Amino acid sequence: MNRRHTLRRGLIGLVFSILCLPMLGSPPPRAADAPALKDMLGDIQKKVADELPSLETLYKHLHAHPELSNQEVATAARLAKEMKAAGFDVTEKVGGTGLVCIFKNGKGPTVLVRTDMDALPVVEKTGVPYASEVKTRDKEGNVVGVMHACGHDVHMASWIGTARTLAALKDRWQGTLIFIAQPAEEIGSGARQMIDDKLFDRFGIPDVCFALHSDSRLEHGHINYSDGLAMANVD
Repeated sequence: MNRRHTLRRGLIGLVFSILCLPMLGSPPPRAADAPALKDMLGDIQKKVADELPSLETLYKHLHAHPELSNQEVATAARLAKEMKAAGFDVTEKVGGTGLVCIFKNGKGPTVLVRTDMDALPVVEKTGVPYASEVKTRDKEGNVVGVMHACGHDVHMASWIGTARTLAALKDRWQGTLIFIAQPAEEIGSGARQMIDDKLFDRFGIPDVCFALHSDSRLEHGHINYSDGLAMANVD
């Protein structure tokens, strides 16, 4: 799969979905709104196109430097740096290595956008130039290879791109963005770790949440949406 097209499609779909939310200060789209929506989509596509080269570089860096669950120290630091550069207020070490990044843009709803950060104990054999050569010890002390074999590198790059795009288009929406980077998704504990660290008490309860996951079962260039539970839990 072409990673650049995957990034592009995910970004455009996520940003457009957020900006079309009725809660963001405008009524639900109607047929008469088609020209305005087309203009907005054009602005999104242009911004995404501008960002794609640097996002592809970021994706390759993250892919080549994976970290296991609850070991995402360097990953979190890189994401924190990127989000600060995008204009977000960043709080680190929430629920371990988790990040909470806030962008306030006047009165309006609160929208949460979430990514995961951790990789899997898998030896990479793809042969791509940016393949992971990382080896580390797992929680049992065994030396294991580490690879982003589940797409979290794509998720993080899309998350950064969405943040940059929404910040650049802040004249089109009002409200508060809460971008969270969650640790330990692969072992099923990271979300609970952040909640137990008083995520919602400290940063507020969102009106709506978005999460993104790449899916090799979908035809290239397509985006699927799900309201509610979408994938299996880890137990």
